[in-house]
Amino acid sequence: MWSSFTYEEPSVSSLLILSSWLYLLNVFGYLAQRLLSAGLLGQILIGVIYGTPLARWLDESWEEAFVAIGYVGLLVVVFEGGMSSSISTLTALLPLSTCIALTGLLCPIAMSFVLVPMGSFSFVHAFAAGSALSSTSLGTVLAVLNPSSIGFDLRRTKLGTALLSAAILDDVVAFILVKVLQVIGAGSGSGSSGGGSIGANIGRTIGVTIGLGLALLILSRFILRPAYRQMRTIRQSRLVTKGSLLLCMVLVFIGLVAAAGYAGTSPLYGAYIAGLACAYLSEAELVASPPKSLPVELLPTRKPARSYTFPTTTPIPTPIPSPPRSPSGSIADGDSCKKPGLRSTFEELVAPLLNHLLLPIFFGSIGYCIPFVPLWQGCVIWRGIIYAILMMLGKGICGAWLLLWKRSQSGSKGAIFLGLAMIARGEIGLLISQVAYHTTSPLLVEDEFLIVTWAIVICTIVGPVGVGWAVKRWGRKILDGGWE
Repeated sequence: MWSSFTYEEPSVSSLLILSSWLYLLNVFGYLAQRLLSAGLLGQILIGVIYGTPLARWLDESWEEAFVAIGYVGLLVVVFEGGMSSSISTLTALLPLSTCIALTGLLCPIAMSFVLVPMGSFSFVHAFAAGSALSSTSLGTVLAVLNPSSIGFDLRRTKLGTALLSAAILDDVVAFILVKVLQVIGAGSGSGSSGGGSIGANIGRTIGVTIGLGLALLILSRFILRPAYRQMRTIRQSRLVTKGSLLLCMVLVFIGLVAAAGYAGTSPLYGAYIAGLACAYLSEAELVASPPKSLPVELLPTRKPARSYTFPTTTPIPTPIPSPPRSPSGSIADGDSCKKPGLRSTFEELVAPLLNHLLLPIFFGSIGYCIPFVPLWQGCVIWRGIIYAILMMLGKGICGAWLLLWKRSQSGSKGAIFLGLAMIARGEIGLLISQVAYHTTSPLLVEDEFLIVTWAIVICTIVGPVGVGWAVKRWGRKILDGGWE
């Protein structure tokens, strides 16, 4: 007996709710961007209003679907962040990024033990709270780095690269912490088998993260880049079209996200290294053998032999410039320069869909995951605010590494910017706190969960607003001190 889903016309109310939801996500995002320089806050607010916390206009099945669609948007924006990165800058700043990530991880966990006397937390529950607040919201970081948000592209600068790679490392560690909390919450953390399970999860995640990165490095260096360069240098080749380049990006993206997820590390890490692979391939786009007939240097401007003659006009002496050079110094083929590239294809075909549909849905889905009404309890509010202040300090201190690294005070504006950008917790913090709250043996009881949620919400508001303030006040001066 075959079966199929029964197609039924949606009700008018459903159509009105869905269409207004999608439209208002963009409207409120635009208004919040103009007023607060943080468009994601308007989209989170619409999620709170339309979803479970308040109006309940979105069915539960819709909310589940939007969470999945929004997470695809998060993966794509992480991929874009990787593709916009500079490989050489990333490699040079990896030690600095590691220091920033470790500081942003350990300080919030250590400061969270103040909850033991302040909120009557147990030590295990304080560790669970600190784990949730040790994360950095990748979606928020990439949203505030978007050129449309701040007016210039920070992603290929040293400052932007250090910030993004530190957030990625935080995400990988957050994935480990989720596994640890699941084991502890299942009641097996106290026994020897539980300790072995925790160790196995940590070892597997670290091993897969390093192994996947090394495997991709070898594959890109010796197979993908030579093949891509050869494809672009073939004259009159019809292989290099926007459609074929989009297919290449989709295959790399899906392959590495699936490999990371099934192997035991974060899918966001897979999306990021997929973007890095495409950035590495993009460096080969201008590298080709020059035609023998083209000169290398500028020719004298008044040689009649080098003038171009147009119909019905007199000869016009014109200088013939050198062919464009790639960053590595190789001469680019003029035909190759006319072909579309990976970055330009992404910007034209994917970026509009990402910016106007997928990302608004992602931030809207965060909104209806916030337990808005229960937050407004007196004892929960003041404890949550105090805890949020501590957690902002725990992440804000990360910016000090910029001053220590250069041993100069000239980068203080960039240090403040980086510290503010690291504050937002967003989706990763909510995920860890809800895992801790819903385990078999809860690691956060209701009031503890609400205190942690208060801290996550306040940090997610203060971080983007602070970044917007810094950019408005200093502009490109945040790159002073050698961080451009």
